[in-house]
Amino acid sequence: MLFDEVARAAIPILGTFNSQDLANTVNAFAKMDHQHPMLFDEVARAAIPMIGTFKSQELANTVNAFAKMDHHHRMLFEEVARAAIPIIDTFNSQNIANLVSAIAKMRQDSESCRAVYSVVADRIKMTDRHCLHEASDISLSAIAYAFLKAGYVDDELLELIGIEVSCRGAELSLDTQGWGHLAVAFKNCMSPVADKVFELLFRSFLEQVDNSDERLLESIADVYNAVLVGEHFNDVPPEFLTKLTELAIEYSSQARMEDVRDILIGRATRRVDMRSDPLQLELYTKYKPLFERYRKDMSPYFRDSINETYEYLGLLAG
Repeated sequence: MLFDEVARAAIPILGTFNSQDLANTVNAFAKMDHQHPMLFDEVARAAIPMIGTFKSQELANTVNAFAKMDHHHRMLFEEVARAAIPIIDTFNSQNIANLVSAIAKMRQDSESCRAVYSVVADRIKMTDRHCLHEASDISLSAIAYAFLKAGYVDDELLELIGIEVSCRGAELSLDTQGWGHLAVAFKNCMSPVADKVFELLFRSFLEQVDNSDERLLESIADVYNAVLVGEHFNDVPPEFLTKLTELAIEYSSQARMEDVRDILIGRATRRVDMRSDPLQLELYTKYKPLFERYRKDMSPYFRDSINETYEYLGLLAG
């Protein structure tokens, strides 16, 4: 294949590449979703000694490419974080989103990587939302989700993101993944601005459902869990929850362990009157073989809580 030939030709001469060449190389492979672990390892080896020459976009694009391809390289991420911190003011909103999303996705927890969240939050707060105002809709969602995924709690930052989302209102253009990430980020936020975020989600999420999206259930699971487990359950329109449940049943063939866990534990937290709800019984019946397949990979808390709900429904999972 062409990309394999490119990799074969590039690896011996990576030492002659400048920072933009290295970033562009891995970015191209990531955009085409073409795996080549040896190339990525060699790019990291070439990049680390010259990381100080990388500009903000090159730093962000490099780790973003590694994250997209799920290619772990702890030292590269640590060096990128260390290089990014002093020049964070040169990062635009897209670069910030790519940087924090990559670090969060790859669960990088070195001191430098953790410090990135702090300086990014300070940068956004010090610009009084100007940085967020310039951000694309998907970047807003990505930043909020990255901080949540990293376990970095900053209520003031979340409030600023929520205000920006609310101000955009009906003009906000997100796909189901973007809405799912916002739902997860704001599910435990009790600020009035979070109510506005969920109002927008209830109006817009179902309109963005794309039957061709191979990861649609992941977004459904995010929203399903957020509205059932979070602080906004009482605000959920019944027809929205009904349609979301129907979608969870319809697209169950896409289910990963995380989706099964999030959907079933979400419903388990609100199991009052479930026995008299045919749709919930259908959901748990449909997901029973999936739960049995993935239960060994779940933590004891999730496994036991879901199993108790199957017992409650008379659908003992075994």
